[in-house]
Amino acid sequence: MLKNPFQVAVIFAVVALIIKLVVFSLNMQHGDMENYIRYIYMLILLTAVFFGIRSNKILEKNQTSFMQDFKAGARTAAFFAIIVAAITYVYYAKIDATFFEIKQAPLLEALNNQTKEVINKGVDSKEIIVENYGNQLFSIRTFLSPYFQAMWTMFGLVFMGLFNAMVFALLMKKMPGFKSI
Repeated sequence: MLKNPFQVAVIFAVVALIIKLVVFSLNMQHGDMENYIRYIYMLILLTAVFFGIRSNKILEKNQTSFMQDFKAGARTAAFFAIIVAAITYVYYAKIDATFFEIKQAPLLEALNNQTKEVINKGVDSKEIIVENYGNQLFSIRTFLSPYFQAMWTMFGLVFMGLFNAMVFALLMKKMPGFKSI
């Protein structure tokens, strides 16, 4: 049985990695599956938090307080988020390195067309146009990068995990079915 929150987080992070790699190997990482991966990660996080709290309850022989349950769930969520963020960065930087190039292409094309239209109208000076183009290009390349994706994945999973830990800790305190796990 899983003995601590870190073991639970590692196991569920490996499950998340396997799912991500299966989606990549089937070449379904673009389009609708991109949104489904988010939902799958949420489900995996929810399950990891539950098993993190459950393993703590088993270790403590069901004599845990709300705060102990919450902390066990929060630790599991934090470990899971850090591991998945590292996996996300490596995945987008090394495994699917063209993912963000594909996502950036239509935005860059639209930016180029918009800039050409502004230049043809001649409303703004060339310096303003070049500065605006540079700022928008920087934004596109920053927001659609492995680092940014990993960072927001980690923040999102931590905050969702904290909420899940609070809900499960409350449920395990108030509902009789959860008390006798």
